[in-house]
Amino acid sequence: MKTPKTLTMISLVLLTLIFIASLFFTITLPQNQSMEQAVTRYLENDPKYQRTLDTGETPSISADEMAAETMSALQVFFVIPTIYIAIIALIVLIGYTIIPKKPKGAALTLFSAGVLSLVTIIVPVLLFIAGGMLKKRSV
Repeated sequence: MKTPKTLTMISLVLLTLIFIASLFFTITLPQNQSMEQAVTRYLENDPKYQRTLDTGETPSISADEMAAETMSALQVFFVIPTIYIAIIALIVLIGYTIIPKKPKGAALTLFSAGVLSLVTIIVPVLLFIAGGMLKKRSV
């Protein structure tokens, strides 16, 4: 039982670190000047914006103002993956706590958390190994 618990704990720590980093990024996004400059450059290179400038029309809103509005929308958008990671971490924590009592249930919980966290690459590998070891032991 020691190896699955260790792999699960490593996964939980990694998910917690990813959650903290994502939360920090999301909270500090409006103050991130390099991100705002990148969004401004992207908007300035937009073909529709360029056509508006080529025709001699003055755009109703400048690229800087559009970038500022986009940054607030991006902040709301980045809340979604932050919450998603928190939910996966909660599922892993539940799996970790039931390993000694119900290894088969913990295996199922870790497998489902592994599927949900496929985007993170390393975490699902650890969770699938831990879940497989628990499933093998519970049979």
